[in-house]
Amino acid sequence: MTNNWQRGWRAACAVLAFVLVMLLQVFQPAYVVRFDEGLRDIFVRLHATETPDERLAVIDIDERAMQEIGPWPWPRAKVADLIEILMIDHGARKIALDIVFPKRGDPMGDERLALLLTHLPITKAQVLDYTKDRNEALQEGLLSHGPQDPAGQKAVNYLPAFGYIANHPMFSDTPCAGNVGFVPDTDGVLRRLPTLTAYDNHRYVGLSDALLRCQTPSSVTDVSPTAPEFYAHDTWRIPYSHTQSSYTVVSAADVLRGGLPADFIKGRYVLIGSSSLSLGDRVSTPLAPLTAGLMVHAAALSGLLDLQQGTLPLPRDGAPMLFVFCGIFFALAVWVVLRRGALTSTAYLFGIGVLWLAVAYQLVIRQYEFSLAAPLLGVLTLLMTLVPLEWWLSQTQSRNLRHTLGRYVGKQVLDALTRSGNFEVLAPRTQRVTVLVADMADYTRQTSSIALDEMVELTKEFLDCITQPVLAHGGTLDKYTGDGLLAFWGAPLRCENSADLAIDAALQILQDFDALNQRRRSQGLPPIRMRIGIESGEAVVGEMGTRFRTTYTAIGECVNHASRIEAAAAKFGLSLLIGPATAELTRQHHLTSVGSLTIRGTDAAINVYTCSAP
Repeated sequence: MTNNWQRGWRAACAVLAFVLVMLLQVFQPAYVVRFDEGLRDIFVRLHATETPDERLAVIDIDERAMQEIGPWPWPRAKVADLIEILMIDHGARKIALDIVFPKRGDPMGDERLALLLTHLPITKAQVLDYTKDRNEALQEGLLSHGPQDPAGQKAVNYLPAFGYIANHPMFSDTPCAGNVGFVPDTDGVLRRLPTLTAYDNHRYVGLSDALLRCQTPSSVTDVSPTAPEFYAHDTWRIPYSHTQSSYTVVSAADVLRGGLPADFIKGRYVLIGSSSLSLGDRVSTPLAPLTAGLMVHAAALSGLLDLQQGTLPLPRDGAPMLFVFCGIFFALAVWVVLRRGALTSTAYLFGIGVLWLAVAYQLVIRQYEFSLAAPLLGVLTLLMTLVPLEWWLSQTQSRNLRHTLGRYVGKQVLDALTRSGNFEVLAPRTQRVTVLVADMADYTRQTSSIALDEMVELTKEFLDCITQPVLAHGGTLDKYTGDGLLAFWGAPLRCENSADLAIDAALQILQDFDALNQRRRSQGLPPIRMRIGIESGEAVVGEMGTRFRTTYTAIGECVNHASRIEAAAAKFGLSLLIGPATAELTRQHHLTSVGSLTIRGTDAAINVYTCSAP
């Protein structure tokens, strides 16, 4: 399994996750939308402020008002009294009635209310019905037509209506009317209101929008009407930027009884409606599972005012930011997995999820529209594919590493390599090593007079004698040379005391070799002799060879010098000869100089040393 193949699979996992994010963002399946909206609701609740919104007031025909004034419906004259007190006595800026009057009331009260609706900036409500499959379409009262072209020249989408409940025809000629109909999401939560509704070749705006647009002879100078870009979509996500407690809510009983302080609502927009459970105008919103419909219009009015005052942006497409985020961090995930392994990658992916939630929160409160869940599902895809793949690759590489290096190094070194997770140790690289070459002296002469099976047994005993100390002292077995071996320290694990470890191993070899000769003497066999040469230096170490066969080996001048030093040991009558580079590096052994040696193929003479067991 090549590195390119492994990188390709890791990249494929990241691409798969990114494509999944794109598909979820584009097609938005129902389960993703449900998760998106639930998470967005949490963000909305976290962001909603309790700072009072002093631009509007809510007059609530609540349970106390109906106990003190009388049950609903009230006489129209009483509603007219309420409007006159708010508008004339207390200076309300504009009023919106979240109330529909589909039938006639008392004649004097109806005439009085109609005059107020005609001459004062008062917006009445009408309900457009979006239910397509009713057996009989709702058609009650007479609709008042809204602005002829609220969207200007902008391309718009209209939400079609199939019926209505409007006010009695005697109120139809009044100039201001707004739609209070709505379509909750599939989970029953009211998150959006229609921007423009089409019915019978006419277009209708929402109640809060109509309130801001309302112009009558007595209208005060108002903010600019809603921007045409607002109508680019058929529905508008209500910001819900204020908690319900941030609105000024006054019982209609206090207004009618004269209990409203002077200038309390002067200059404010006023919404009149009911929170009474008996009237059934309750909906579920992101802020609360049971909210008066009147408070939804208060939230919508706050949002429109924020839009017009520039403190809230229009809804924007957040998909490009989503794709950039996922592209960057999913690509980084491949790099992290490649460099850091499965455990760190898991932590990184969880970190991406947390970071995305923080980024998504900031985008949500800035009115970006996008799938919050898609990147999280992309991260989950990476956790389910990239991390298990990396674990499997790591286990495979670990097994391959143990299988390859198990022939060369001791168990403690192999365990350390496996724990480190460094699977690049087989790649050739230059490292400082200490090389040990051991050989049986006069091997040919000593084995020429014995049977083949005895020669094999002698060779096996000798190689066991010199191999065990090398592995026990953390050495790497390079190769057997028939009747000897070549080993080194400093690779695959770097070590600063490679010279001392090599000398320790050599002294242990000599001690075990003496024990071997004692056994041979006890068996009536002649003793054998051996030579060991040690030298240190730079070497290229790694797995090298051809495509047919490779081996983990060391190549360099120090290897050749160690071999020449081992061969020259007989000249000095010694079993252990140590080169000058190793002598300079050792810190734990006292070495004895035995003379100088000219290395074959060079003109330079080097000092050589020996060491005896303490």
